[in-house]
Amino acid sequence: MRRSTTGSTRRKAALVLAPAMAALALTATGCGGSDQTVSSETPEKQTRFEKRASQIEQTWPKVDKTKGRHLDMLPLEAAQLPVTGKDDSLTVTVGHGGCETKYGAHVQETEKLVIVSGWSKKDKKADFCTKQIVTDKTKVELKKELGKRAVIDAATGKTLLKGK
Repeated sequence: MRRSTTGSTRRKAALVLAPAMAALALTATGCGGSDQTVSSETPEKQTRFEKRASQIEQTWPKVDKTKGRHLDMLPLEAAQLPVTGKDDSLTVTVGHGGCETKYGAHVQETEKLVIVSGWSKKDKKADFCTKQIVTDKTKVELKKELGKRAVIDAATGKTLLKGK
């Protein structure tokens, strides 16, 4: 029985040429003239609000309410535009617990929507807390005027305001 050496020779040539072909391919991809930076850093983890805002943007106008109540994404009681001047800010009413002394609002803007939610932090020094809800107003600055955009509560999915 005669053995063919052609297949063996081809495999050896492929093994010898493989590193050179890989180097050529890597060199060819860099021919665009622009520098590319590769980072080994892991991307920052998205917050619950950021994930929810992205979800709302993709599913709008059919938005479901979130499950549970989370201190980092509280439903808002109301939102209103400034009485005078530009509509480049909102006042939102955040409902939070009586022992949650720090509170505020998150905002994410898109071309069609302004997505907002409240947040609060518990006072670690409080010995005793009741379960009552306290409401406080906080101002939210917008990157551009509201215009025709709708203001959406991230926690409930409800429209709080409709732009002009």
